[in-house]
Amino acid sequence: MTRAALLALSLLLPAPAQTRAYEVVAAESKFTVFVGRAGLFGGLGHDHTITVRNFSGRVTVPPGGAQQAALEMEIEAGSLLVADPGVDEKERAEIQKAMETEVLEVARFPKIRFKSVSVADVKPAGFVLNGDLTLHGVARRVAVPVAARVTPEEVRAGGEVTIRQTDFGIKPYSAGLGTVKVKNELKLTFAIVARAR
Repeated sequence: MTRAALLALSLLLPAPAQTRAYEVVAAESKFTVFVGRAGLFGGLGHDHTITVRNFSGRVTVPPGGAQQAALEMEIEAGSLLVADPGVDEKERAEIQKAMETEVLEVARFPKIRFKSVSVADVKPAGFVLNGDLTLHGVARRVAVPVAARVTPEEVRAGGEVTIRQTDFGIKPYSAGLGTVKVKNELKLTFAIVARAR
């Protein structure tokens, strides 16, 4: 059975008699951030792949069913790790330091949070999860397309969303007087596994 068919089935199942709570299993879940290069000499720079190591979260499905489900996530900003392929350790360390101190300012803003507020556009292929993303001390409403499967035992959900750094008060990193820099847009992809508590 396809993931779309499973989602459609889960949304048609009878609503639970009581609220179900699930905990995100970090060891089986994955978050990745892709940062593209830009600037006059962008060809001299690198696209960046960032992985997220430390995070927690919970999913709740109330008696109203999956269409009223909610998600909360908390990420340790200092756990974001530069995972660029083909980069030597010295350069990787420099990129990591710049990300932590100049871009994310993890000492000032140690947490990244997401809290959903509604589920919309429910279709067999997926739905849109609307929620507040707090990054770099700034909260913005985002709409995240999601494909998911919900059972009494677990939730599996995946998707991607693009955000703009400047919307969160972040100045995209640049060097060489701006001739080498990264794009304002960040693409976040995720695959979450959460199990019943």
